Amino acid sequence: MTNRSTPSIDAGSPDYWKDRQRAFRLIREAELALQRHDEAPQYLHGGFDENDDVIAIENLAPEDDVIAAVRAIEADPTAVSILAAQGRTRIGWCRVDAVVRRLIGS
Repeated sequence: MTNRSTPSIDAGSPDYWKDRQRAFRLIREAELALQRHDEAPQYLHGGFDENDDVIAIENLAPEDDVIAAVRAIEADPTAVSILAAQGRTRIGWCRVDAVVRRLIGS
């Protein structure tokens, strides 16, 4: 049997609501990063080589942004608990491992 500590909830506390706002903001930032990823070009124009062929540069920044946003969620227990309550183990294609661990009880 897994023992989980459940924090007390004081819904009248300003700190409680600040914590919830921060957690929902982290989730929204990850969703927006995913949207930017989906809309971003896969390749960027890197100029021309000596044969006047286009030099394509893979655009990895949007993917890195999604991963960083998901890692920020994983570092926030409130954001993890919100996603676990919603049963959301992914933000788009990026798995939120902390939520998976919470749902399976490890």
